[in-house]
Amino acid sequence: MSDSYFQRVRWHHDNAEDPVVLWAHVVDGWEVRKVDEFADGRLAWADEEHAMATTALGQVPIPLPDEIAVDPQLSASRRGLRCVTRAARCSSRRLLRPSGGVAALSGADSR
Repeated sequence: MSDSYFQRVRWHHDNAEDPVVLWAHVVDGWEVRKVDEFADGRLAWADEEHAMATTALGQVPIPLPDEIAVDPQLSASRRGLRCVTRAARCSSRRLLRPSGGVAALSGADSR
């Protein structure tokens, strides 16, 4: 049986070039899909078939949330990814036809 969970990592920093929330669906220690959320509301996503310029799946196994949280710049938890993945895919399509913004996602759950 595989170990599958959703993870949310909050990265506390001031660099606008880097994401502030990293969402991931982890299966047996490996990211299978992810969304990076930036302070300005931008979203970038990746899965096994898609990557963006700023976001791709990890090349090494991802640590458990407790291991990640040892770093004082990071806070991690197991949280939902489904809503944020849907929003990221929609926002990447909006690059072709600008429209309204995406709601803040740092509180999204798995529904």
